[in-house]
Amino acid sequence: MKAVSYSDGKVITSNIDFPSGEGILVDVASAGICGSDLHILNSGAHSPHVAGHEIAGMTSDGTHVAIEPIISCRKCKSCESGDYHLCKVDFQGMGMSINGGMAEQILVPEECLISLDKRVSIQDACLVEPLAVALHGFIRTNTKSDHKIAVIGGGTIGMCAIAAAKYIGCEVDLFAKYDHQKEAGSVLGAGDLDGLYDRVVDCVGTNETLNLSAKSAKPGSWIVLLGIPLEGINLPGLKVIMNEIKVFPSIMYGSTAGVKDFEVAAKLISTIPNIGDTVITHRFPLDEAEEAFNVAQDKSSKCIKVVFDPKS
Repeated sequence: MKAVSYSDGKVITSNIDFPSGEGILVDVASAGICGSDLHILNSGAHSPHVAGHEIAGMTSDGTHVAIEPIISCRKCKSCESGDYHLCKVDFQGMGMSINGGMAEQILVPEECLISLDKRVSIQDACLVEPLAVALHGFIRTNTKSDHKIAVIGGGTIGMCAIAAAKYIGCEVDLFAKYDHQKEAGSVLGAGDLDGLYDRVVDCVGTNETLNLSAKSAKPGSWIVLLGIPLEGINLPGLKVIMNEIKVFPSIMYGSTAGVKDFEVAAKLISTIPNIGDTVITHRFPLDEAEEAFNVAQDKSSKCIKVVFDPKS
């Protein structure tokens, strides 16, 4: 089968064996390119694994599923508390330490499958993963429907944060760098950034956006970090301390009160039929992986989310 991987800073589409063994076989229908994929590629690292952790497809009985792309021990204290994404005992990430979904098929444990409403386009359903990322930050900071939300950054995670906040019932404003991002945010229901907010979701993580996040946060509010601040969490100390602004460094997704973030994300996507048309700007077959990654990194392409359709 065709599959995409990285080697020495290059994207490669190879023919590999179809997966076999224990687990549930899924025919992949959509697999998104994430910022972390670009980071791994640009690091020049050699990855022997099939790339991709934003995955959706169909099982042999025709069930439409999104795939939660992490496997943990399920026995340690983190796992038992619902924080299985923080497992340090036996953690594996699809597309990172084991094969991911940029391929025709993937074999996964049954507990990684999240069933989808038939109303959800399976070609758009890879968005369940970034929606779960966005929801995790809101859920863990106890975000309520009367909260006013600021989203900083108009990439995929920013768009998903808008969708997640609207799903909760919040008023949402967006700060985005590019006009096409502002337009997409408007379609999803976001206004323009103005004033102070109960939750500020930084989906970029640069010193500039962290400073804007602090300026936009109400006293006693939360800044939720969905972007990874590679240069450090450099916030204006006096502003943060004098206003007791709390910071939640949010990573991936887990389970809260017995409900997986992924399950909530699957419900969310079924309520927004236009989210794929709004967020997914480019689609490619696996044979055109190099071009797909080039587009994903090219700001002039006006891309938001680039997705593989392995069946095309």
